[in-house]
Amino acid sequence: MAKPTPEQLAKINQFARVPLTEDETYVFPAKLVGDQIIPRRFYRLTPNFLRKMAVQAREGVSLLLDHSWANMGIMTIPLGRTFDSRLQMDGDELALYADHYMKLGQEVGDIKIDQIAEGIDAGTIFDTSIGFTVTSQTCSICGQEYFGGNCPHVRGREYDSKLCTVDINDGDLMENSLVFDGAYPGAGVVGMSNTSELQSTIKCEALSEDAKSLPSGGRVFYSFSGKSGLDGFVIQQDKNNEAETQAKGDDTMNEEQKAALAEAQTQATALAVANGVLGQVRATLGVESDAEIPAKLTALSVQATDGALYKVKVTEQACGAGVRALGEAFNVEAMKTALSHLPVCEIEKIGATYEAQAQAALGGGGRHTQGGDVNLPEGALNGTPPTNSQNDGGEKTPEQLKALAREEARAALKNTGRGNLLKEDK
Repeated sequence: MAKPTPEQLAKINQFARVPLTEDETYVFPAKLVGDQIIPRRFYRLTPNFLRKMAVQAREGVSLLLDHSWANMGIMTIPLGRTFDSRLQMDGDELALYADHYMKLGQEVGDIKIDQIAEGIDAGTIFDTSIGFTVTSQTCSICGQEYFGGNCPHVRGREYDSKLCTVDINDGDLMENSLVFDGAYPGAGVVGMSNTSELQSTIKCEALSEDAKSLPSGGRVFYSFSGKSGLDGFVIQQDKNNEAETQAKGDDTMNEEQKAALAEAQTQATALAVANGVLGQVRATLGVESDAEIPAKLTALSVQATDGALYKVKVTEQACGAGVRALGEAFNVEAMKTALSHLPVCEIEKIGATYEAQAQAALGGGGRHTQGGDVNLPEGALNGTPPTNSQNDGGEKTPEQLKALAREEARAALKNTGRGNLLKEDK
């Protein structure tokens, strides 16, 4: 039976709560999936999703028998776990591989782990199939969401000689199962002799924020999800052979494939940015779906128009009160400019202040009786304007009151730093 290397055992024991020994640990590598079209189903996992799956497989997902979680009444207890992963090019295919481990001597229900291991060694247990969730499935023809969207195409059919497939862009890897007939061609247990070869395949590292540090023509993988956002990864270079690798370039893909990958990466980046912006718009507008955004914007536009008209009205009223209070000393245009930067509530307060000053200046709004005397002032019946008797003995003419109010308004404007709104005296 295949035993782990010291490096593999160290990785395995990062998951084991009780450290395992070499003799009680069984390991095997398997090809999980790739980016080729799944026959008869016309689905394809994108490089973005494969990159994310590779990370999740390295963090450890369950090894099951025949997707037992999907069968009602069947016990679902993992037989093992993944502990490492890698991406590699198999010709034109970008493929995901993972290393699995099981503990020998265990029994899960009526299944003996040793018997499973013997079946793998004998080659009688060989096919595998992944279980995963999907959060983004787009049409390869129009790029829209295939299910529940406005996509008019049907997977498996050709449009202008281009085959329609459903591209799975995002989701989560749940498990890998040992099965009798897997859906993805080539998925399954790989020969132990390939282990050393797989250890030297493609490895990635997080993309530096300084993208200009990449070698010219360097390949970048992106994964995006609601949990982690947009993450970029670059192929990890062997420092000893970095110069040689850069000199030779990447010969695993032809120019057409490179162009297609570059276009897919650009589209993925643009899609992730657009989704982020739409999420912010939904949150700001207080809506749950993109379909609600146009109606909400229309309603807000109507409210904004009404608000703008009301602000013009309030500003005109405030300036009119200012003219009545200060006369020619009030600079209407300068005041309109100043008020345009204030909210309506502040403009209303300023207008009310000027209106009160105007009432005082014009002699309006005051009492014309004095104390408890309810008799009309002298001359009231013959058309003579009454005097304002609220001056506590210091009776002033309307012209004097207007001049006094004007001086008080000037002083108030200067004290508030708005003296520039007064016209110069001629």
